[in-house]
Amino acid sequence: MLAFESRRCALEKITKRRVSGRVSPNTIVDLRGYEKARQEIRKSNFALSFLFLQPESRTDLETFYVFCRVVDDIVDETRDRSEARERLAFWEGLFQGDTMALGSHHPLAVSLDDLIRRRDIPVSLFREIVAGMSSDLDHVRIPDVPALKRYCYLAAGAVGRVCIPIFGGSIARLGPYADRLGEAFQLTNILRDLKGDAERDRIYLPADRMAHFGVTEADVLDGNQGRGFVRLLEELWEIADRDYREAEDLLDEPSLLKTMEAARAMSVFYRDIHRTIRRKRFEVYRDRIRLSPFRKFRLLAGFWLSSRVFPGWTARRDGAGYV
Repeated sequence: MLAFESRRCALEKITKRRVSGRVSPNTIVDLRGYEKARQEIRKSNFALSFLFLQPESRTDLETFYVFCRVVDDIVDETRDRSEARERLAFWEGLFQGDTMALGSHHPLAVSLDDLIRRRDIPVSLFREIVAGMSSDLDHVRIPDVPALKRYCYLAAGAVGRVCIPIFGGSIARLGPYADRLGEAFQLTNILRDLKGDAERDRIYLPADRMAHFGVTEADVLDGNQGRGFVRLLEELWEIADRDYREAEDLLDEPSLLKTMEAARAMSVFYRDIHRTIRRKRFEVYRDRIRLSPFRKFRLLAGFWLSSRVFPGWTARRDGAGYV
């Protein structure tokens, strides 16, 4: 334990030297959150999709998950905003060019560089992911629906696009699928997490639609769900529902269904949460909607059975939501 703490403290020293916008070879970077993210992989919905991947893809997805978790935790768990910006700036610096900046001793950066090179993943996608995370550091307000859709792309669509080569697919062919499904996932997260986001003074509901339905910032922050508020949430729910259906339709070949099997498995859980939100009449301030371990097992078993017994068939079942 003492040896680990000594090693961790040594690696957590941050130096600020940069060389022409690239990371200095002498820079040893912050490892806070890295070990935590690695240890929590198995607790995430990501882990359940690993069952549908080959070993190399599974390892690559783990690397990418850790990156997403590290930068997300920087935003959500670092109380000092200036410190959070400094920590995010390291990752921003790595992704400024067409290839990753060289010279970082951070083990995650080394793994990401290998992943990006082997899978031919555009570095620009990582810039977009970090940009989405950075936007959460500020006083979050979304002016309109186009801005909300842009945020959904940065927060989830770009993540989905990185996953495509990891799953063995082509971004050129499957990018629109990742965009639609990512938007659906993120809108589901926004609806589910209204209370938690309000506690952080974050409002992801578009201001133009709030005004249309007579919903104020105070209503969102205090959880005053009047009739107009519920109608606004129903409108966003419908957008997400359309995204889920359009994503399904884009997988119009058996080979694409197979390639994106892991993403489809994740969609089973998100879509069940999505449907539960409406079934509970959008009462998301009372209790955070979660899937029990038994429910996850049932959904995953149903998806696995349908994909094995009827390969190439996309089942649409109201009770389970297999996609």
